[in-house]
Amino acid sequence: MAEKKADPTDKSQPTVSRDKITTSLMVLAAAIAILGFGTVFSIWFGSGPPDAIETLKIASREYIAGNAIVAGRLAQSVDLGEELPDDDANGNASDGDDENEDPLAEWRKLRQFLISAGEVVRARETDDNRERREILIAAIPDFKAAVEKGLPVGREVDGKRLLAESYFQLGEFDRAAALFEELIVLDPTLRRELLPLLAETLLRTRDPNPELALETIAAILADKTLRLEQRFEANLIQIDALTRLGRYVEAEQAIERGKQAIAEADLTKQASYIGFQHRFKLAHGVVQIRKAIGRYGKQPVNPSDSREEVITALAPTMMALFDLQREAAPQIASEARIWAGRAYQCQGMPNQALSQWSATRQQRPFGGAAIISGLEEIEQLAALGLGLELVQTIRYMMREMGDLRGFDPTMVSLVEFRRRLIAALEKLRDQSAYQETIDVARSLPPIFTRSAALMQEGIAFREWAASTLRAGTQLNGEISPAAASLARRRFRQAGDAFTQAAELDFDTPRYIKTQWAAIDSYQQGRHFERSIRLLRSYLRYEERQRQPRGLIAMGRALLAESQPEGAIKALETVIVEYPRDPLRYDARLLMALAYSETGDIEKARGYLIDNLQDGELTPQSPAWRDSLFTLAEILYQKSYKNHLLAEHADPPERAKLLQENQPILDAAIRRLDEAVLRYQPAPRADAAAYLAARSHILSAQWPRLEAQSTDILDAARRAMRTKVESELNAALDGFRELKERIMRREEEQKLTNDAQALLRNCMMAEADTLKEMGQFEEAATAYRTVSLRYMNQPPALEAILGQARCVRELGRRREADLLIRQAGVVLKQIPPKLDDEFKRTTRYDRAGWEKMIAWMTAGMRDPGGGV
Repeated sequence: MAEKKADPTDKSQPTVSRDKITTSLMVLAAAIAILGFGTVFSIWFGSGPPDAIETLKIASREYIAGNAIVAGRLAQSVDLGEELPDDDANGNASDGDDENEDPLAEWRKLRQFLISAGEVVRARETDDNRERREILIAAIPDFKAAVEKGLPVGREVDGKRLLAESYFQLGEFDRAAALFEELIVLDPTLRRELLPLLAETLLRTRDPNPELALETIAAILADKTLRLEQRFEANLIQIDALTRLGRYVEAEQAIERGKQAIAEADLTKQASYIGFQHRFKLAHGVVQIRKAIGRYGKQPVNPSDSREEVITALAPTMMALFDLQREAAPQIASEARIWAGRAYQCQGMPNQALSQWSATRQQRPFGGAAIISGLEEIEQLAALGLGLELVQTIRYMMREMGDLRGFDPTMVSLVEFRRRLIAALEKLRDQSAYQETIDVARSLPPIFTRSAALMQEGIAFREWAASTLRAGTQLNGEISPAAASLARRRFRQAGDAFTQAAELDFDTPRYIKTQWAAIDSYQQGRHFERSIRLLRSYLRYEERQRQPRGLIAMGRALLAESQPEGAIKALETVIVEYPRDPLRYDARLLMALAYSETGDIEKARGYLIDNLQDGELTPQSPAWRDSLFTLAEILYQKSYKNHLLAEHADPPERAKLLQENQPILDAAIRRLDEAVLRYQPAPRADAAAYLAARSHILSAQWPRLEAQSTDILDAARRAMRTKVESELNAALDGFRELKERIMRREEEQKLTNDAQALLRNCMMAEADTLKEMGQFEEAATAYRTVSLRYMNQPPALEAILGQARCVRELGRRREADLLIRQAGVVLKQIPPKLDDEFKRTTRYDRAGWEKMIAWMTAGMRDPGGGV
C-alpha cells in the first residue's frame, strides 16, 4: 500500500521528517557561511530551523547583497512541493477555497529565478570557456521558461538582462537583440550599458543590420560623459558597422579619431591603451581588406589582370597584420591572422591563405578564432575541390569541439557556421567529390544533429547517382548496364540515409519532406518494395493537397511489383478525389497500364482516350505524348494476342476471330502512324513504326483467308487479294523506311541496343515480307544481306535458311543445299560467348539449331526429304 503523503497544512501531522532535517542542515551550513555562526544561532534558537519560505527569504536577501551564486544554491535546496506556508506571498491568510490558485506561485517564481540567476552568475565567474558554456546551456531552458511564465515582482529587469546576456554569450544573437531592446524600454537607465551590446548584437544576428547598429552606437557616442575606454569600445563597433556598409572613408576617419584620442590621453594610462591601439590598427587593416574584396572580389576572377594590382594595394596592410601577429595579445593576433588569410585569398594566393587559417585553427585553446579559421579553410578547400584535405580538417574541428558545449560562438554563430558548412558541402559536390562529401557528412554530429548529417549524406548519394547516370550515358543516349547498376545502388543508399533521417525527425515538420526524399530515391533506384512501405506512412501524414504525388508513386511501385489491382485502387483515388489536379493525367496513364496488365483493354483504352481528349493537354505535353504511344502499343498487343488465338483455332472459327480483330488492327495502325508522324525521330517513335509495319502484316491475314474461300464471288475475291497486296506493300514500305532511317543514324553515331534490335528485325521482316509476296529473288537478296551483316552471329542462321527456301522456290535446289551446309559451318563458327543470343534473336538455342541443321542435311541425302 502506498505511503500516505503528509499534508503540510495539517498541523496534527509531524512537522519534521528525515528529508526535512537534511534540507535544514544544508540551509544551516549555507547560512553559517554567509551570515556567521552567531547570527544563525540566534535565529535558530529563537524560532527553530528555517522552513522553505524562510530559506527563500534568506536567499533573496543574499541575491540583493550580491551573492547570487549562494542565493541560487539556497533556493535549490528548497522543495516547495512538500510544505505550504501559513501565509501567502503577500503575508495574507490563504483560505484554500480556490482550487485553481496556487498559493505558492510567487514563491515558485522567486525560487526558479534565484536558481537560474545563480547559475548564470556562476558561469560568468568561470574562467574556462567550455565549462561556462556548459553551465549556460544547462541553465537557459529553465531560465527561459521562468521568464515566459513571469518573473517575481521586482526581478523582471534582472531576469531578462541575465537571460539576454546568456543568449549573447551562447551566440543566439537574434534572441539576445530582442531582449536587449525590450530591456532598454523597460529600464531606460540601462541605455548606456546595453546600447553597445545591442549594437554589437545587431551586427551578428542571422540577418545583420549594420544601419540600425550604426544608429544605436551613435546614441552612445553622443554621450559626453563616457569614459575613454567606453568611447573606444563604441568607436570600434561604429567602425565595424561603417565597414560592413562599405562606407570606408568614414570608417578610416573614425579610426584616425580613435588613434588621436589615444595619443592625447593621459601618459600614465598609455600602457593600458596598448590593446586599443592594436585593435584600431587591426580595424584599419580590415577596412583595407574589405575595400579590396569589394573591388577585386573575394577570389580574383582573372588573377592575371588584377593580382599584381591587389598585391601592391594590400602590401602595407599585410605588413601591419604581420606586426600584430607578433606583438598583439593572442586574441587580436588570431584575428590578424584570419584577416591575413582573407587578404591572401583576395590576392589569388589560396595556399598562403590556407596556411594562415590552418595555423589559427590549430591554436590552443580551441576557441572562436579557431572555429572561424577552420570554416574559412573548409570553404577554400571546397572551392579548390580538395575533398580529402577538407575531410581531415572537419574531423579535426569536430574532435576538438566534441559537442555543442565546445562550440565557441564569439566569432561566428552556430547558425551561421552550419549554413556556411552546408554551402561548402554543396560546392564540394559541384566538384564531384561525392565520397569526400559523404565522409564529411558522417563526421558532422554532434555539432549537427544526426538527422541533418544524414540528410547531407542522402543528398550526396542522390547527386552521385545522377552523376553516374550522366557519365554512363553514351553519345547515342544509351546508359551502360554497369553505370545503371551502380546508379541504382547509390540511389538506394540515398534512400537509406533519408529514411534514417526521417525516423529521427518523426516529430518535426521536416518528417514529410525527408520521407518523400527517401521514397523518390528508392523509386529511382528501382527498390519499389521499400518505397511502398514508406508510402503507407507518408500517405497517413501528408497534407491532403499533396496526396496525389504519393498515390501516383504508390501506383507506380505496385505496378512494378506486379500488383495491378492495388495500383488501380491507389490511382483511382487520384482520379476520383482530385479531378482538377494536374497529376490526374499521370494517374490515367498508369491506370491504363494497370488495366492492361489485368487484361481489361477497354478500360485501359478509355483512360488513355480521356487524356488525349481532355482539352487541357496539348500534343507537346509529355502526358499526351505518352498516352498516345501507350494507347497505340496496347491496341497492337491486343490485336497480336487475338491473332495468336485465331492461329490456334479451327478454320471456321479462325476466320471469325480474324475478322473481329480487323477493327482493332485498324485502330492500332492509325494510332501508331499518328505517333510516328508526330514524334519522329524519338526512339519510341521508331518502335511504333516497327509495330505499325507488323500490324499491316497481321492485317493481311484475314483478307488472304477470305480470298481462299469458295463461298464468295470472284469480285470479292479480287478485292480481298488487292487488300492483301496493299497491306503487304504498306508493311514492306514501313520496314524499309525504318531500316534506312536507322542505318543513316548509324553512320553518325553508335546505335543503342534497342536501335540495333529494331534494325535487325526490320531487315529480317523485309525479307520475310518479300518472300510472302512471292518475290523470291528479291527476298533471297534481302536474306543474303542479313547473313552478311550478321556473319558468325545467331541471326545469320535464320537469314541463310530463309535464303535457302527462296532459291529452292526458284528451282535452284543445289544452291539451296549449299546454303544449308553453309549454315552448319556458320553455326560452328559462332563463339560460345554468344550462346545467350540464340534464344533472344532466333527460334532455337545452339542445341536446337544443331538438331535442325542435322535434320535438314539428312533431308538433302534423302530423296523424299527437303527444306
